[in-house]
Amino acid sequence: MGKSHLKFISRKQLSEIQSFKYNYGFDSEKDEKDLEDKNYNRLATSFKSYLNRLGKDLEQKSKEKDKSLDVPYDIDYVLFTFQNQFVISDYFEYYYSNLGLEGTAFYDFSRKGLFAIVDWDKFQGFLSDVYNFVKYELEENHELEYARYITYISEFKLLRSHDILKFNLDEIGGIVYLSLMDFSLEQNLMQEILDSLIKYLKEEEIIYLYDDLIDRIELKNISAEQVQKIVRNFDIVESVTCSAFTTVKPGEFRTVKRERGFTIANIDEDLPLVGVIDTGISVDTVLAPLIINDRSFKLAGVGDPLIDRAGRQGIGHGTAVAGLVALGKLNHKNNFSGEVLADAKLLSIKISDQGNGYISEVEVLRMLYDVKEKYPAIRLFTLTTCYGISKTTNEGFSNYTYSLDKFAYETDSLIFISTGNNNNCINENTNYDLTYFNHEHTNLSIPSDSLNNVTVGAAADNLQDGAFMGIASGREFPTLYTRKGYNDLSLLYGRQKNNKHYFKPDVIESGGDIGFYDEVTLDWMDEPALILLTARPELGMMKEVGTSFSTPLVTNLAAKIIKKYPALTNESVKALIINGASLDMIKVPSNVEKLKTRIVGNGFVDITKSLFSNENSVTLILEDSIENEKIKIYPLNFPEYLVKDNLGKKNGVLKVTATLCFKFLPIKNNHLSYNPIHMAFSFFKNQKAEDIMTSESKIKSKLAGLSWSQNGRYVSKPIPYSNTQKISFNINIKDLVNEDKTFKLAIHAKLTKQLLGGIPENYPSVFPFSIVLSIEETIKDNTGKLYEEIQLINNVEILQDIILDTSLEADAELDI
Repeated sequence: MGKSHLKFISRKQLSEIQSFKYNYGFDSEKDEKDLEDKNYNRLATSFKSYLNRLGKDLEQKSKEKDKSLDVPYDIDYVLFTFQNQFVISDYFEYYYSNLGLEGTAFYDFSRKGLFAIVDWDKFQGFLSDVYNFVKYELEENHELEYARYITYISEFKLLRSHDILKFNLDEIGGIVYLSLMDFSLEQNLMQEILDSLIKYLKEEEIIYLYDDLIDRIELKNISAEQVQKIVRNFDIVESVTCSAFTTVKPGEFRTVKRERGFTIANIDEDLPLVGVIDTGISVDTVLAPLIINDRSFKLAGVGDPLIDRAGRQGIGHGTAVAGLVALGKLNHKNNFSGEVLADAKLLSIKISDQGNGYISEVEVLRMLYDVKEKYPAIRLFTLTTCYGISKTTNEGFSNYTYSLDKFAYETDSLIFISTGNNNNCINENTNYDLTYFNHEHTNLSIPSDSLNNVTVGAAADNLQDGAFMGIASGREFPTLYTRKGYNDLSLLYGRQKNNKHYFKPDVIESGGDIGFYDEVTLDWMDEPALILLTARPELGMMKEVGTSFSTPLVTNLAAKIIKKYPALTNESVKALIINGASLDMIKVPSNVEKLKTRIVGNGFVDITKSLFSNENSVTLILEDSIENEKIKIYPLNFPEYLVKDNLGKKNGVLKVTATLCFKFLPIKNNHLSYNPIHMAFSFFKNQKAEDIMTSESKIKSKLAGLSWSQNGRYVSKPIPYSNTQKISFNINIKDLVNEDKTFKLAIHAKLTKQLLGGIPENYPSVFPFSIVLSIEETIKDNTGKLYEEIQLINNVEILQDIILDTSLEADAELDI
């Protein structure tokens, strides 16, 4: 077995804390392509049509109003598309004070803004400027004047009911969500209209839940006509969505019968507790000793959480997921032979009977908070139910995603979420072609865009030895049914302004593959599928595939990490998983290279690297926090033998892989600043903080090929920030000699100013983080010295198997 990881004693390893100063050296916006439309004649022609459309839309909107309803105010909204990013810190107040427009939401990374017309007299000034601009350009009436900000706008239009409705009313389903406008200034307007809306819901006897934490209303069993009436008359609704979700719908696999059962050898061990948010976990299975006897966590209308009858013949879904969570990869790969050891105990959180339909997001979140209150020690959850509709490219964050990110932040939780499955892949392909992921409908589904949690896609591996029978190019390659990340920043930014860490999924893991039914037909086949537990022991095992099963395998790895290193934070758990994952075996064609991280994330999970160090490869963990606008410096000292011994080569003697993870309190209705915290790290030469912050042209601090992990130079028009960043580099003997065998690990942080109404009151100003870094020898004959030597020259401690007091509540005894 390998060695335990090492943890920095951060207060001792830390060498400096300074106020961070950006060395711009240039206009931070000049390297950005100037998108201002210089063809004003063309722009004026467009504006003329927008003015005409605005007038007609206002008239039509007025006609659609139901005058019999008691609504105190009518508010009109205008959706602006800008030539470039809208600088909230500079222009939010200007639009409000001078144009009578209050910004309520920003989309497309602040290239689109939704504004409420709160002062029509002032808004007439905007219309006059547009009118004068049109006359000036098209009729060459140069005596007219207009404000220059006009040319920064590329389109404007009235928000209409069809813009608000995000689904077809013919497919309304059982639950509908009203997302409400966010007024930071004119809050009284919103409250009075909200009161009248609540009154209407009561009069119509519409069942509703008001989630005041994120300003949305959940409506049950409402008619299409009632939805339309609300949208047309109550002008505080920003969007209307439904909650149709699905788990996996694979093919018609055969059931594999097993005559021999097995027992779990360590049921009395104090194991991490994992919440399985699914279709229930069958207590009439070998998992019974691991299941908490608690039937209280279920959505209204669903059955017993300890019964799982989902799928055909009632073979279940949540039970198979729970089996993977608790028993993991090795037991499944060994067909449960030998001594079966569990890694987790299980809490069933039932949100569906069959794994599809409509769910109450509000009730799901309330239930999760209730779970945390009853079981404070629970840290991990797995969620394999995603919405059936894929996200559009560069779409904003949903309320559901926001709620889960907020939950993870507030409760110190980590949810492992599947990307969702694209089951049409077998009908849209005849072979394994990764260019298929160029299609938008292969994007992931809500809520797998969550940033504080872990998103998992599927690799083709099926946990079976022998010949691989799937269609993928190899076991570690992504499956065609997995879904890719939906963000493509290249469509919005120039080549020099990008964030290579802003992607999903985080990792991929074994999910089973599809197969060739014949030479030109793909289908769900037995041979490349996973063998899983069913909810009906008399039917034995079953064969299935899907991201629903790759996701609990990663949850199992998280449980293993917590079991071995219980004192680590969730951010360290996440960073260990991502840092251990590898892209080395996933070689994709050049025409797919740009899509690679959006399909496979940081690569295929490696359990051994995430869990263990060894004599020639050491993983170190730094847990600390950093204040807003500060930089911290940590020396990283390397052993003497690396420069004294003959290692057989001089370049690339070591490889360093490092991952930063931190959690954040998300910001609603601001696509660009959803994560408002810019945090970046890197490794530098053996210099002081002042030198590292100085221009590279004056003092060369960078190690070859390295820079800050993400760019924070863009202040007024920033790039979106990632809270997960991974870098790697090789170390040459020359570098170690030149820097006296010491590099500096630096990290800095700052809050963006591009927020509606400024930084929220009481928003945190100190940000906890974790950096996991692995150092490994890459020489032909390993020395066996690295692990021990690193300990001696750095302030570290060996992470021991610490037993924490995580006893369960008295009323939640195990059902054995």
